Amino acid sequence: MKLKSRIVMILLLTGMLLLTLIGGITRKKDDSEPQPQTDPVVVIDDGVMPDSFKGTVEDPYNVPAEVMNVIVSYLDGYYRSLYTLEKQDLSSLFENEYIAAVSEKAIDLQIETRKLYDFDFTLKKAHYDLRVTRYEKDGDTYQVDILEDDYMNFAFLNGIESQTFDVENYFVIKDTSDGYRISDLEKIQGYYMTFYDETDTVEEVSFEYDYYMEQLKGMIGYNTEVLKQKAEKDPYISNVTYTKAYNREAAVAYADQYYHQRNRDWYNFSDEGGNCQNYASQCMLAGGMDMDYTGDWQWKCYVTDPDYEPEINEEDEKSGRSRSWVHVTSFYDYAKENEGKGLACDVNANLYYAQPGDIILVGNGGLSHTVIVSKVVDGHILVDSNSIDMKDYPVEAYTYTNITLIKILGSN
Repeated sequence: MKLKSRIVMILLLTGMLLLTLIGGITRKKDDSEPQPQTDPVVVIDDGVMPDSFKGTVEDPYNVPAEVMNVIVSYLDGYYRSLYTLEKQDLSSLFENEYIAAVSEKAIDLQIETRKLYDFDFTLKKAHYDLRVTRYEKDGDTYQVDILEDDYMNFAFLNGIESQTFDVENYFVIKDTSDGYRISDLEKIQGYYMTFYDETDTVEEVSFEYDYYMEQLKGMIGYNTEVLKQKAEKDPYISNVTYTKAYNREAAVAYADQYYHQRNRDWYNFSDEGGNCQNYASQCMLAGGMDMDYTGDWQWKCYVTDPDYEPEINEEDEKSGRSRSWVHVTSFYDYAKENEGKGLACDVNANLYYAQPGDIILVGNGGLSHTVIVSKVVDGHILVDSNSIDMKDYPVEAYTYTNITLIKILGSN
């Protein structure tokens, strides 16, 4: 028995020694051979500005590195400006003086607009993802089309991420004697399009900037000093009557589902001037608002085949569509003029009475884009939209000079 016990003891000690040696070898291997990293592409500490905001880049065309570096440098400078609300000098990236001026003033417009508010409009986190959709080389000139997705955590939103998808960027990069430079840039966002559409010279860009800043100062001042204070003081009261109440939760649930995709049961107007009002109308329908197919003012869209655009039909019948279903100003006219059967709402209501599910129309002077309220956080109104696709984007970040609230109450 003593011999067996000794043998067992020796075997146990030998096994423990082998396990110790194996553990040591494993630890040594772990120390000397770094394991694959699982961190996301962009690792940003709250409030700490990174060296680059670039996230993922999908590039099936293998754009030359020297060309892509110019694009990334531009976008990083753009983000750096918004991160701190301090303008970055990006002029050295441009070969074209006019395009450089448009870019500078478009960024300035955002920075200076955000500074007009009395809360912290800087960023805590941000990054962008890129997808190259076209690349062509012609001699010393490179055409690169890019879709940009943006992810921003504004300081005043306390952790809520605002997302923007499929922002179109059209870069023309030229190989000059001073290196690769931006010869042309078209960015399909409101604060850029304002300058593209209205100017032809550097002097006109500066004039347009001054004009819009004055307009924005007046609007923001009135909104914050008059409308916001009234909303904080007095509860919302309406004398509009309706028989069927609006289901705001259902409308927002639909909005949150389809802000970056399209419901295949409906025709998609994204390539025909934008899908914004079509999307908002679908959200309202999901919230229980009935189509209105009678009278002088109608709001309807009957789809027989989602691959084909429904024809306009303003007869009193359940077929075709009304202009108001997909057109921003036509919807505004319907909401304002309709009586009796159909939508019951409060047009041109105080912006700060907005609730989730309400509709907001925006534009410069006129109305050109429709969004739906997704959240109201500490008095800040966040919206979802199609074309451009957005999720929880703050209305206060817009540089539109006209922001109109339509409070959806119910239908008759």
